Amino acid sequence: MATAYRVLKNTAKAGNAIIGAGVYSAVLQHGKPWESKVIKIGNSSADPWLDYAEFVKKLGENCHTPHIDKLYVDHYSEYYVANMEQLNSEPYDDEYIDRYELAQSISDLVVGRTTKQEFAETWLEFKCALFPWGYTTFFEVVDMIIDNTDCFTNDDIEMVEAGLEFQTRKLDLHAGNIMFRNNTVVITDPWCNCAVDDHPSMETYIEESEDKNVSNYYNN
Repeated sequence: MATAYRVLKNTAKAGNAIIGAGVYSAVLQHGKPWESKVIKIGNSSADPWLDYAEFVKKLGENCHTPHIDKLYVDHYSEYYVANMEQLNSEPYDDEYIDRYELAQSISDLVVGRTTKQEFAETWLEFKCALFPWGYTTFFEVVDMIIDNTDCFTNDDIEMVEAGLEFQTRKLDLHAGNIMFRNNTVVITDPWCNCAVDDHPSMETYIEESEDKNVSNYYNN
């Protein structure tokens, strides 16, 4: 992880502001703000987001998945760097869309608490904004997530074999893991692994860092 932190520091020092961070990764502004590009730096090559990136590539063009321009993974040094589009945390111009309610609704759909028909009816008023290619395209992403999720709830974790916690994809769909391209909802990162609580947090490292090359470039 030391390599990931060094890459983060050097990238920030080069003038790329840190605009977000989580357990596995940090996101930095790249280029001019109007270019809408970011750099995502991860501190683990076991981050399930890397699996998601591969599944997204196989899925093909879909407006509900992130656009990744370039991805470099170093398994030996346990880090990765992705160049990708910058998305928004809120819809562009629709103040009536509640992203927290939407994230919960998507999570309920994946877990099976609600059906596709019920989901479609719930968001019918905002269909054109959130799902501009129609529900079918969005459900393709949902089905891909369902097919590749190992643990849907905390109860499922008890069934994970010892030693495989870092290789197991656990559903982690919340408001921080959906974003928007204009008004279109994009699922950015649907999984964590089952041992996420044992993994050193990139966000904590940044917030507690006394290195000015990190703290001076953090826009939280």
